[in-house]
Amino acid sequence: MKSAPSESSDLVLRLRQQLILAQVRIMELEDARDTLAPRLAELEGLLSGAQSLADRKLEETAHLEKILAEARQQSAQLRQLQQQSDAALAEARAALAEATGKLTRSHDTITRLESELRGLTSSRSWRWTAWLRRLGGQP
Repeated sequence: MKSAPSESSDLVLRLRQQLILAQVRIMELEDARDTLAPRLAELEGLLSGAQSLADRKLEETAHLEKILAEARQQSAQLRQLQQQSDAALAEARAALAEATGKLTRSHDTITRLESELRGLTSSRSWRWTAWLRRLGGQP
């Protein structure tokens, strides 16, 4: 058997070895931390940039959705205005067709009456009674 001082010196030796191994491991971890710190900072910067970009894109999306809603509303209003304009145009075309018909009938009536007047004024009785009309003050 070993004596108590020998056991305690073995224990101290093992503790020193474990302490040295722990210190080596700590130094390795610190080296790894120092190596990874710039990459972490870079990734955090990228993440921050991505978040900023996402926020801007969300704002742009909201703005574009608002513009789209306004455009759809204007489109609906323009569609309604076009329907009203089409109805007014149809009414105007109908009125024009009616007025054209009346004008054509009036022109035909005028042409017929002018023809009758020419026939009347060129008749023998008109010429023979011209002196009577002059006496009454008519041509």
